[in-house]
Amino acid sequence: MKRHRILIADDHDLARSGLKAILTTADDLEVIAEAADGQTAVSLCDVIRPDIALLDIRMAGMDGLEAAAEIRVKSPDTRIIMLTMHDSVDYLEAAIKAGASGYALKDIRRDELLQMIRNVAAGQSFFNIELMRRLLRRVSPGATDEGAIEKLTVREREILERLTTGETNKEIAKALAISPGTVKVHVERILYKLRVTDRTQAAVVAVRAGLVDRERL
Repeated sequence: MKRHRILIADDHDLARSGLKAILTTADDLEVIAEAADGQTAVSLCDVIRPDIALLDIRMAGMDGLEAAAEIRVKSPDTRIIMLTMHDSVDYLEAAIKAGASGYALKDIRRDELLQMIRNVAAGQSFFNIELMRRLLRRVSPGATDEGAIEKLTVREREILERLTTGETNKEIAKALAISPGTVKVHVERILYKLRVTDRTQAAVVAVRAGLVDRERL
């Protein structure tokens, strides 16, 4: 069984200890390093290359957003999750721009936290659903590559619409009565055809192109 190697960065000792206690209950997760600030997190990632970096946003010195951007450069295979108390669309947007693959609030349930880490480690994205909907609602209609949109099959459009609601591959698979592996292949094709690098960017393209009614988000 593959164990996902995790770095935790938070400037509160109790927060780090609590997270570590939760993560060490899972056989497939291993906390290999801790940091009390963003700069230390960046330095550690440059050396140990963890699979996942769990970062708080507000830390003394270099904050989590700056650290995320630096980690993406120094350790590009490390996937980043922002775990924060800030229920902010602006922070979510900044986290996505910094290269985060996940954004969750600290009141997330234990089982959801563990599954989120596993999903992100497997190459998926996870963003707080309500925040994601609020972000997409304020996306303005704009120019899109109509040719790219037209290349999507009916099934790919159906899956793209579900990406805008934050559904995971497993949830999409269950709703459409197909396998999670099939969903993964469709998502990869959607990203390729839309010339984007992650599910969030694909969701933004869908909203801008008018494929999804923002009022329904």
